[in-house]
Amino acid sequence: MTKRVPLLSLLLSIAGLLISAYLTYTHFNASALLCSADAVVDCETVTTSEQSELLGIPVAFLGVAFFAFLTVICLPFAWRIEALKWVRLSAVGVGVLMVVYLVAAEFLLIGKICLWCTAVHVITLALAYLLVSASLRTSNL
Repeated sequence: MTKRVPLLSLLLSIAGLLISAYLTYTHFNASALLCSADAVVDCETVTTSEQSELLGIPVAFLGVAFFAFLTVICLPFAWRIEALKWVRLSAVGVGVLMVVYLVAAEFLLIGKICLWCTAVHVITLALAYLLVSASLRTSNL
């Protein structure tokens, strides 16, 4: 594992946390949402849709919890704990499944996309790529 992986994973986790916090705030205060609205891109439609909540919990808040957790387990000291490798991989696996659901909801159910949400999706996929590839490089496969 290169020394860059822990730093990159931490930076991506913090970026995801900040964007998710912003989306959580705008979930409750739509007037604070900065996003254009046209035929395809419409953040307000996406962030206020039925799919913006899961069991009554804003999906953006679930993103805050997810990225806060990842931020903690991607701190430099946490990379020295071998067992957390599997926790990181499991967490990011759940994150990727959530991205698949949310992208499908945007395209198939809502018919609009949110650029802020897309940024969170890209960050999640980048984290997955980074963590899985680092794990494969350090494993004995």
